Amino acid sequence: MNSFNERILNILKIASSNLQKKNPRQKSRHWKIYNYKTYNLHNLENFRNLNGLSYGLEDQNETLIFKLYSRIIEELSEEYVLKNLSKNNIGNSPSLIKYKNVYVDYNKLIHIHWLGDLEKNVLNQNIKNFCEIGGGFGSLAELIIKNHNIKLLSIDLPEANFMTSYYLSQNFPAKKFYLYDNYLEKKILSYEDFLKNDIIILPPETKIDEKIKIDFFINTRSMMEMNFDIIKKYFDFIHNYISDNGYFLNINRYEKTSAGEKIRISDYPYDKNWDVLSSKKSFNQDWTHFLITKRKFSNYNNNIKDELTRIRKIGEKYYNLYIDDLPNYLSLKKIVKKVLKITFGIKVLNYFGKHLRNIGNKLLNIK
Repeated sequence: MNSFNERILNILKIASSNLQKKNPRQKSRHWKIYNYKTYNLHNLENFRNLNGLSYGLEDQNETLIFKLYSRIIEELSEEYVLKNLSKNNIGNSPSLIKYKNVYVDYNKLIHIHWLGDLEKNVLNQNIKNFCEIGGGFGSLAELIIKNHNIKLLSIDLPEANFMTSYYLSQNFPAKKFYLYDNYLEKKILSYEDFLKNDIIILPPETKIDEKIKIDFFINTRSMMEMNFDIIKKYFDFIHNYISDNGYFLNINRYEKTSAGEKIRISDYPYDKNWDVLSSKKSFNQDWTHFLITKRKFSNYNNNIKDELTRIRKIGEKYYNLYIDDLPNYLSLKKIVKKVLKITFGIKVLNYFGKHLRNIGNKLLNIK
């Protein structure tokens, strides 16, 4: 039995209980999807399996995987893409395709495209560390660490941290990890502990030494699923902890409603002290915006406040367009799935589930 995996399972239980006591609103209505999943070591090792623990945190579409691959290699080169695809199927996704000694991964391809943008705008600077807020299971973080060997502070809900800890430990077994059980020894992430560790993974509502400064913040497609008061807390955190001339990557929907309120990227509470470096529709998702800003207090090339007004105008065509499913139906779904599993068996259920998902993906991608 893997002692690290047992450790992070125990951390999940403690962190979930503590977070619920401190601030239950950290888990919005959208993220109550986590309440209907089963957390154990078997499901951890297979977290990317069909309807596994990472379901809802990533894109997978094996039917269009090489169409996306072709688009990206035209822009970034096949050599660049191949060196950033994984040689191991960590999490045992059934959607990956082995090609040229790597696994072509729809989700990873999107992150590789983001990495290409970041290497032009941010990672070519003197970046010593980065903080990813709501980073799923750590796929983008893995690319940044692999290519630039910089320190990571990851802040996410305990259930996501469970997967991130496993995924990054599988990719970087020699790195020094600081996890929530380390934090509980002092009940603060000290400046000294920050310096001596490589990968730091914590839940929200933890105390961080004010001497710590972050060169690069990232949020990709998760603030849009938070309550707005939680988004405001994260922006306060970013404004307080970002280094001089630090950077912020923000990729989120023009509008999303699954948290139970209309969350729009144009309403995010930036203060005025940001210069816009890149602002455009996100790759492969027209309904999402890609925004890179730099901390700056004067001589703006394009101030964030003006840019948010422009983004609001772009986003208007998407307002009220998508009705996001809320996870209230999931307890019923779990019961139905259990009945079908008993009646037909897991192999038959997975076979039909996979084919129905492929049909759904084809319909979603009809222009």
